[in-house]
Amino acid sequence: MTQISRLIVGVLFALALAACAAPPAPTGDIPRVFAAGDTIFHADKRWLGGDAAVSVDLGKGRILWLFGDSFVDLTAPYRRDEAAFIRNSIAVETGANPRHARMAFFWHSDAKGRPASFFPEQGTDWFWPGEAVRLDDGTLAVFLQRVHAVTGGFGFETNGYAVMRIANPEDDPPRWKMTLINGPALPFDALPGAVVLRDGPYVVALAVKQAGTHAGAFMRLTAADLARGDFSAMDWWAGNAKGWVKTSAVGKDGPAFVIADAGAEASIHWDVCAKAFVHVASYGFGASEIGLRTAPRLTGPWSEPRLAFRPPEADLAGAFLYAGRAHEELTAPKGTLLATYISSSFKPDELLTEGGQATFYWPRFALIAAPACR
Repeated sequence: MTQISRLIVGVLFALALAACAAPPAPTGDIPRVFAAGDTIFHADKRWLGGDAAVSVDLGKGRILWLFGDSFVDLTAPYRRDEAAFIRNSIAVETGANPRHARMAFFWHSDAKGRPASFFPEQGTDWFWPGEAVRLDDGTLAVFLQRVHAVTGGFGFETNGYAVMRIANPEDDPPRWKMTLINGPALPFDALPGAVVLRDGPYVVALAVKQAGTHAGAFMRLTAADLARGDFSAMDWWAGNAKGWVKTSAVGKDGPAFVIADAGAEASIHWDVCAKAFVHVASYGFGASEIGLRTAPRLTGPWSEPRLAFRPPEADLAGAFLYAGRAHEELTAPKGTLLATYISSSFKPDELLTEGGQATFYWPRFALIAAPACR
């Protein structure tokens, strides 16, 4: 097994084991792939695939994409088996319709000019991206999952979280002024940042349980506090009886987990037409499908998930699909949402072959039906 494949294998199996239980099948037609949009992920021949694929509206027609582990090769013939395997990368899409949009990819370089993570490692820890949010002072706050290597298991474990504050997100990413803010340790299992939303003066983050099923809770703090990097006044939803409480008032079992299986990766947005929050995630093991659930409030009650899209790769032997999420910033036909998922392989060395490079470890678009209007 190659060095790159050893790095990949633990991540792939951890994500697979974290997949949610399969939701019931839909009663209507299953929506379709949107291959015409996939071309934006192939806009730079040096960027050879990555996962996560989180999107954030930067305003003025620009959409930020955040990727986790990524392949980058600086020289022709641009092959994964000769590529650097970096822990995160980003891209900026200009235009909201991926069929016609432009995409520019970014990463950093090390002292020898080799590709390096856009959000740099801190000591032996590296960062995988969660979501991001624009703050009132114009800064961008990117939530990051802190990860480090361990012996045994999958070879890594989460080691807390951080926020990268970007003072000038309107500029091109190479000129961004970035400040890393480490989040305080928490006395319970709930890692914030998988999803980040604005709610009036607050920034609300989905906090996901790392052990066992990835149940979801909610943390909030004011946008002003987040801009200052002050987590001291963060609140946690403790259920209808208690409401929002300070971290010190949350017991060791954690806050109220209002989404039983929120997924290791997901999206949540407010649907104006349906008058509901919409949660989209991958469900199932290996041959996972994209499911959708709704709630009148972030704090619930959340519906049971319904199947929204079954990727065609799910019918192939050894299918490994994950990271389903919606992208409400992108242009889609009325009554639909654009979603992405990652198609990969349980055999990491296959990602490095010529056929695997063309097939696996790329974000792929799908059109799914939005919730019915009310």
